[in-house]
Formats: sequence, C-alpha cells, structure tokens
Amino acid sequence: MGSSITTWENVTAYFTFADSPIMLVLFALGAAGIVIGLIGSIIKHENEAFDKLK
Repeated sequence: MGSSITTWENVTAYFTFADSPIMLVLFALGAAGIVIGLIGSIIKHENEAFDKLK
C-alpha cells in the first residue's frame, strides 16, 4: 500500500478537512446519526420479530 507523499516537510494537515472544526463536527454528527439510525432500525426489527412469535 503506497502513498503519493514523498516528504513530510511543511505538512500542515494530512487529512482533507482535519484543520476545519466545522467539517469535523459535521462528520462526527453524521457518523453518530448513522449509528443511532442503525440501532433504532435493529430495535424496531427485533421488536417486530418477537411480536410475531407471541
């Protein structure tokens, strides 16, 4: 796995938006939203599945 970076001199930020707090917050909120949505979907599915067994 190679990299196009040959030297680390004068590097301020390796990641695309690591120096932007707003983008980091939006990314974190998006990731949290996906996780919360996934957990909610799993809970809904499990509740429906257990109700069918009753």
